[in-house]
Amino acid sequence: MRRILMSITVLMAVNLAGADVLINEMLANPASDWNGNGVVSGMEDEFIELYNSGNESLDISGYVLRDTVFRSNPGEYVFPNGTVIAAGDFLVIFASKSGVFQGNDGDTIRLYDPFGNLVDEKAYNSTVEDVSFARIPDGGEWSNSTAPTPGKPNQQSAV
Repeated sequence: MRRILMSITVLMAVNLAGADVLINEMLANPASDWNGNGVVSGMEDEFIELYNSGNESLDISGYVLRDTVFRSNPGEYVFPNGTVIAAGDFLVIFASKSGVFQGNDGDTIRLYDPFGNLVDEKAYNSTVEDVSFARIPDGGEWSNSTAPTPGKPNQQSAV
């Protein structure tokens, strides 16, 4: 019985810790070189930024990022072992690496913990070039921002 209680306590701690990671910014319709490779390339410059709003580093190994609207294959990315976001820090995932593409005419991006529990999601119906969906301030309410900031604190220049 004690072993079962200990297992439940560990699972609850993992789920509570998962609440600290949020989808913080998404750029679905890029018209600039956001990944810094010197080429403006639509879907390759799309990004999703996660934010650790907690006070401790968070291991997101096994978390899954998924889109719901896809062209030929479902977009799904499983974070590899050793993926850690420091407290108050960001992790940027470009579509060219993750295969999670955001539709310009609407989509829903979801983040799941390793147990399949929904941690966070962002749905939208349309996009504007180089305008991101961003929580302003970081971890706060969703807004649109004309100043995307992959890997940095979100800017207040909302439209």
